Amino acid sequence: MISLLERNRIALLDALGEALAGQSPLFAIVRRHVGIEDESGARLDVAGKLLRPSLVLFVAEELGARPEHALPAAVGLELVHNFSLVHDDIQDRDRTRRGRPTLWAAHGEAEAINAGDLLYAIAFREIARCGGGAVACLAEATIDMIEGQSLDLSFEQRFVTIDEYMAMIDRKTGALLRCAFELGAMAAGADDGARRVLRDLGMAVGRAFQIQDDVLGIWGDGGVVGKPQGSDIVRRKKSFPVASAFALAGPADKNRLEEIYRKEPVAETDVRWVILLMERLDVPAAAAGAVREHLAQAAGSLGHIPLSGGGRGEIDALIEYLAGRTK
Repeated sequence: MISLLERNRIALLDALGEALAGQSPLFAIVRRHVGIEDESGARLDVAGKLLRPSLVLFVAEELGARPEHALPAAVGLELVHNFSLVHDDIQDRDRTRRGRPTLWAAHGEAEAINAGDLLYAIAFREIARCGGGAVACLAEATIDMIEGQSLDLSFEQRFVTIDEYMAMIDRKTGALLRCAFELGAMAAGADDGARRVLRDLGMAVGRAFQIQDDVLGIWGDGGVVGKPQGSDIVRRKKSFPVASAFALAGPADKNRLEEIYRKEPVAETDVRWVILLMERLDVPAAAAGAVREHLAQAAGSLGHIPLSGGGRGEIDALIEYLAGRTK
């Protein structure tokens, strides 16, 4: 595990448990969804990477703040992320996440909506402890994220350009990652210039993270990423590989792609054809190049941030991990 993601993990898990403490069955459901409790109510850690809240605390500490001062902001951000996952799973009809049943699959859509709404409300209760500026930062990022999700759903009805795709992920994925860097800076009292640099860093990391996620949604090992190979094609997601393939394909292949993406459902033979087309067009190499490009931009931003030697090493390791992650 990357040390940046381990640095404050125990404190984050404890704070998430405190924020989600409640006696009703709905609270138990959301604790299981977040990954801090099992079916019997025992403490559990299957909470994923905790990338966003870890970045909040990392930046705050590196810029001179005590990490506990940023902890409510980190928890609020992670709970907004989890709120989005609950609703995304309903919209995308995903029945598993991280190898476990999604909340709507286990408890029904109505209760999943309730759980998502509860996570959203608790998120803002927590971040309010950090002041109005932090609340406004998370609220704006949440608005961007929801707009991005809406764009992503609308793209299922048509093919998109790379520029349209980038505009979507800058909202859907980039918004909360930018917010993570900015919340850490705010906790440390950083000036506007430092916050702008950190937002740019978050933008670049968000793009790299999502493009790599798109690659895993097509070529990832189902046993590792928790969903079958080619699942994003079945869902007709216009991910980076799909947008790239459509841009590179000749007229006949474009027509075949459009025909396949109009089908309901998309057949397994069609999924295989799309994957072979992408490989013939060197889409995996294009995606890897895009990930490297955005991570290089992120690394360039680091020179303008006063990180400690150890902190620079930790975030460099995180960037290297994001470039080659397999889950």
